[in-house]
Amino acid sequence: MDSTRQKAAGMSPARLRLHRTTRAGAVAASAALALTLAACGGSIGTSSASTGGGKTLTIGFMAPVTGPVAADGAGIKRGFDLAVKDVNASGGVLGHPIKVVFADDQADPATATQVANKMITQDHVNMLFGTITGDEALAVAKVADAAKIPFSAAEMGTMDAACDHYSWVFGETDPMILKPLVPHMIAAHGKRVALVGSDYNFPHSFNKLATQLITAAGGTVVDEEYAPLGTSDWQPVANKLAAAKPDWVLTSVVGGDAVAFMKQADQFGLLKSTPVTGISLIQDYYPALGTIDDGRELVTRYTDELPSAANKKFVEAYRAAYNWHDPIQDVAANAYEGVHFIAKAVNAAGDTSSDAIIKALASTTMDGGIFGQGKFSANHRFETPMQLVKIEAGGKYVPVKDLGVITDPTECK
Repeated sequence: MDSTRQKAAGMSPARLRLHRTTRAGAVAASAALALTLAACGGSIGTSSASTGGGKTLTIGFMAPVTGPVAADGAGIKRGFDLAVKDVNASGGVLGHPIKVVFADDQADPATATQVANKMITQDHVNMLFGTITGDEALAVAKVADAAKIPFSAAEMGTMDAACDHYSWVFGETDPMILKPLVPHMIAAHGKRVALVGSDYNFPHSFNKLATQLITAAGGTVVDEEYAPLGTSDWQPVANKLAAAKPDWVLTSVVGGDAVAFMKQADQFGLLKSTPVTGISLIQDYYPALGTIDDGRELVTRYTDELPSAANKKFVEAYRAAYNWHDPIQDVAANAYEGVHFIAKAVNAAGDTSSDAIIKALASTTMDGGIFGQGKFSANHRFETPMQLVKIEAGGKYVPVKDLGVITDPTECK
């Protein structure tokens, strides 16, 4: 399937990352399974293979390459695979090629739990990497914590488990996006703001933080609208937003719904007079939206227009390897940078035991990576410069201002 059809079809990206209310029971069940396995015979928590060191780094990599978020799963896999190929071509880690055990977790937390357990107890991986949705990530984090195995997610968004000792998150978080975006939009367009999102956990938490930041900047939320995932008719929402007469709109509508919302908001005239920013403008959706996005701004970590030498090399290799002509997804870049960072950390550690990897992740700094400099904060968020980006014709996400590192204030207890 070509990239345009992948992204236009289905519930993709990015923003199914926090536990969806429809999956709450599955998350609880998968967490219980992890704890049960850790407490019973055959415990993953006491497996010597799960914590032992060695000279070959084996990564258990999971991604939903089938199902409703397959487009994002394919993106993270492309970035991950390309990075492993690069590292191995340069001598590998500790003198050995990285070994990868891959599984499709189907964007299902129960499946992700089973996959993670199998990778630890049977495949004897040294760490886990991947997932797209937040409920998957939370389920895998529970398994990783019980087994004392490092786990890294690469999707954008705040992951509740990111404060766990064994969870190290490469994706940018909501505060990193919103802290610079809200003041910029208020200064540029005005204080009356409307919020719109898909009706599940992530947009509500995203908009809760946005409301706090809007109020702190002297602004007012004049309307807040949500629609269920799978909504095809956005006219009632667009009409309510227009009636509130906002100076600008912040959207956290995701997947195929983002495309439908933006197209219908444009059709009904909302976008002709009102600036829009937020999640619905990310690279994932541009192939289906095109000129509707042109001229608009957003805050993001990654764009394939970043001028660094490392990014130019990455973009050239990515486009050649996958015959890719659309904007490159941020999750692909996060996975690519994440693998390189892990390789550097393990080389510095000199061993693949869990304790050695954890200590190395905390102390390693990436200089000259595709984002520039990067390192983990004390709360296990990967910190790199954020960018104010303007979308230009043809899907060019052009950086107009380097915002520097935006810290995530989440406190880990």
